[in-house]
Amino acid sequence: MKTWKNIYVMAAVLTIIGFGFITIGSAEEGKNLEQMITEAKTPADHEAIAACYDKEVQEAHQKQAEHKKLADSYDLTPKLKGGTMSKHCMDAAKKYEGIAKDYEAMAIAHRAMAKAAK
Repeated sequence: MKTWKNIYVMAAVLTIIGFGFITIGSAEEGKNLEQMITEAKTPADHEAIAACYDKEVQEAHQKQAEHKKLADSYDLTPKLKGGTMSKHCMDAAKKYEGIAKDYEAMAIAHRAMAKAAK
């Protein structure tokens, strides 16, 4: 019983730590996304930012799929089926789905800015 409690605690800690490592990549060498945004003037600048967000969309979808699989794994374990760990994983999957939607919207907005800058 104590072993399962330790597993629950470790999984929760790893999930929380995982959310802390969500990062935004850079398309240009030596520049972070913040710099790219503040310096964006040309269509190419905005397309580069959109590409960064596209990458983040893909990563968020991968994390979402991973957490759905973890939830399924917990549900396949008779003692854990329908328990808090499955719920934690499904909650994380939903959060990553929301993150992906936000990044998609940001990529679309920057592509619109690229068209307007032409």
